[in-house]
Amino acid sequence: MKEYGFRLTVSLFVAAAWAVACVSGASGPAGWIAAGQPHETPYYVCESGGQGPTVLIVGGVHGDEPAGAAAAEQLRHWPVARGRLVVVPRVNPVALARGTRLTPGAARGEGNLNRNYPREADEAARGALASNLWAFVAGLQPDWVVDLHEGVDFNRYSDRSVGSSVIACASAEARAAAEVMQQAVNASITNASRLFTLLGPPIAGSLARAAGDRLGAQALIAETTIKEQPLSIRTRQHRIMTHALLSHLGMLDTGVSPERMTPPGEGADRALRVAIYDDGGTGGAGGQRIEEQARLALGAAVSWVCGDDIRGGALDGFDVVVFPGGSGSREAASLGEAGRSQVRGFVKNGGGYVGICAGAYLALGNFSWGLGILDAKTVSPRWRRGVADVKLELTESGRRILGERLGTFDCRYANGPCIAPGERLELPDFETLAWFRSEVAEHGSTPGVMLNSPAIVAGRYGQGRVVCSSPHPEQTKGLEPFMPRALAWAGGRLENTDP
Repeated sequence: MKEYGFRLTVSLFVAAAWAVACVSGASGPAGWIAAGQPHETPYYVCESGGQGPTVLIVGGVHGDEPAGAAAAEQLRHWPVARGRLVVVPRVNPVALARGTRLTPGAARGEGNLNRNYPREADEAARGALASNLWAFVAGLQPDWVVDLHEGVDFNRYSDRSVGSSVIACASAEARAAAEVMQQAVNASITNASRLFTLLGPPIAGSLARAAGDRLGAQALIAETTIKEQPLSIRTRQHRIMTHALLSHLGMLDTGVSPERMTPPGEGADRALRVAIYDDGGTGGAGGQRIEEQARLALGAAVSWVCGDDIRGGALDGFDVVVFPGGSGSREAASLGEAGRSQVRGFVKNGGGYVGICAGAYLALGNFSWGLGILDAKTVSPRWRRGVADVKLELTESGRRILGERLGTFDCRYANGPCIAPGERLELPDFETLAWFRSEVAEHGSTPGVMLNSPAIVAGRYGQGRVVCSSPHPEQTKGLEPFMPRALAWAGGRLENTDP
């Protein structure tokens, strides 16, 4: 059995409070809003060094609208060619942590943060959270303000929601920019019922309305729609709209695309950059568990990606891509051949791949839709074997990569593949990290083929590394370290681990 050395490198990043503005494209906070208070939150400044507008972008005003915060966190890394870009990704960190629209602990009538800003010239913002942000915005005196939000339904056919709309303040300049944003995002949408509309002006009491009326800023609200759309698509739409605005203002170099999602930098001191696929074919809580575990154990920079992201080349900015549970064939169909080719190229050129259940099926080569990045094939004619806890046992290599654990242990299983060597001469053999020591054989599936077969495996494809797990350690209590370690190995962060 091949030897795997193990050393996990985790980088710790310490933010400097109230530091000077960062240079264009840098990652550290320029300072903190409400420093030392429960709702303190960082802001970021990218300076071009040249004349141009100051554009403020905020996300996460409502805690149940995560796409705006996710997009702002990604686009804060965009370098600007002129002017200044200021980003506050998580305006309402307490609500975001709870996933609630209203701010926890707010006084009566002040729970909706986007109704607490001045409506009259002599009126103050209401509540500490709005007051701190308003003081920051008023001191900044931005030329443009863009507030990233989400609606519950599509405004095109539901007047009860402003989802999928661009809302502009009452100026011709803002309206023209909103039309540019609308056209750009609509060009990415094939379903006519989900096209974006133009609305305005912003509602009284909102940050955008106050910035327009009180500060004279060109103010816009970009609203995506939560209904029936994964987080990755909504986040992408925010990036597309923001990219269109900044390009309209002449602030971006042509080399910056909406697919740019990750911070710059090279080497082991940079956070591991993990992309989790959540587009068609995915399902269940596996992706969310992996995100939580990767952030906690690795300090990883995690982003959710969709098929359009991958087809557009977004994986070039990541170290590892994760395909979680669901349906392997539907994940493949959602990617399309162009997306599957991008994934193969990413791994071949040194990227990491982690597939769980459906993602493990997707990695195989004995399906017309498979990626073929692992020298393995399925051995059961029926995929629907059942859902249950099964017994696993780690190999010596598995203990070195996934963590020291002797004997058998339980792991959640939900119709994952039963595999055997694929006997493809162009690919190296995979290494078994864990064996199935019990089996499920329901719904007419063949008994015997799962017992003592590989449950978790590691392999190579080109310069990249592949880990595939038939069961779900990420959803099994007590096995939380498994997937972070698999990510670290796939991302090349473990020393002396060549198969």
